[in-house]
Amino acid sequence: MGIFFSSLYVHVPFCIKRCKYCNFYSLNWSKELEKLYITAVIKEIELTSLYPHSLKTLYIGGGTPSCLSITALKRLLCGLLSSYKLKSDIEFSVELNPATVDEKKLKLMKYYGVNRLSIGVQSFNDEELSVLGRLHTSDEAHQTVKLALKAGFENISIDLIYGIPGQTLKSWRQTLNRAVNMDIKHISAYELNVEKNIPLLPSEQNIVEMYEYATEFLETKGFKKYEISNFARTGFQCKHNIAYWSLKPYFGIGPGAHSFIDKKRFHNPDLFAYSKTLSQGKYAWINDSIVDSIERLKERIFLGLRMKKGVSLKQRCLIEFFKDFENLGLAKISNNRVSLTNRGMLVSNEVFARVLLHIENCPACKQE
Repeated sequence: MGIFFSSLYVHVPFCIKRCKYCNFYSLNWSKELEKLYITAVIKEIELTSLYPHSLKTLYIGGGTPSCLSITALKRLLCGLLSSYKLKSDIEFSVELNPATVDEKKLKLMKYYGVNRLSIGVQSFNDEELSVLGRLHTSDEAHQTVKLALKAGFENISIDLIYGIPGQTLKSWRQTLNRAVNMDIKHISAYELNVEKNIPLLPSEQNIVEMYEYATEFLETKGFKKYEISNFARTGFQCKHNIAYWSLKPYFGIGPGAHSFIDKKRFHNPDLFAYSKTLSQGKYAWINDSIVDSIERLKERIFLGLRMKKGVSLKQRCLIEFFKDFENLGLAKISNNRVSLTNRGMLVSNEVFARVLLHIENCPACKQE
């Protein structure tokens, strides 16, 4: 396998408490597990740093990276900087939880070159935070942003969630209004994915209204939508995520981390298998699949249509297929580039499902 990558993801698989809605691999933090993790991940950093690379983006996510002890966090950051070649204009992001970060950790990250923070605020309503199982309050989230600004971070993103049980359009408006009045550069607004039988879940109509309001309101405040769930001030789009959506090669280290290199997908196992294999001086990769031309076409369309700019298509049969969506006001076609309208993004899952099914059953797509 030929390995070259310019985007690196580091997975920190720990949380103080697992959120009810989270689907990522994570464990409850402990000193013993942290020690096991740091020893193994430093070994993987040393091994993978030997492959050709020149990092344009580096993203530490989780889990909750900020729940690492100050000693472990320093070892991780030092290991990355001493092992990898970084572009001078690298985007270096770390995810934070307001309940597990303090001024000392922020200063440490700043010292080691972190220049973008993604803070898991989720809501500025304390009742909604309680429903989500978050450990912080709305005021603590606001204070975390202020501490990050004080530490010198200029590129700050916050995550927000809509569709929370008991949430109303009014409380969503209040959360958004509080968000835009902070000196942040990026907002990710995600719909909560939960079972529909949960009581007090907002209606489908209310969820649509929340999404439409967020799009319109954030645009008026200078946050332009560049992907279904992501809004940024000019020049502050997340380069790391754009690399994912553009099918650029990326490498993932840490237990549970996924990689896409040379048309192949692979991932690391859980912490215990990961640590055991790396202690033997071997990679812990589990091969998932080779992405053939049809799968690559599916992924290019599925991921490309998430972005506001859409995706350029050469397949005439697909362009003809998208004309039906254009007639319904769900898509736009211009110079063989297809993009979803705001209305189309509201029903994107249905659009994606129909497009992928069409590719599966269209002989012309497989030939062109």
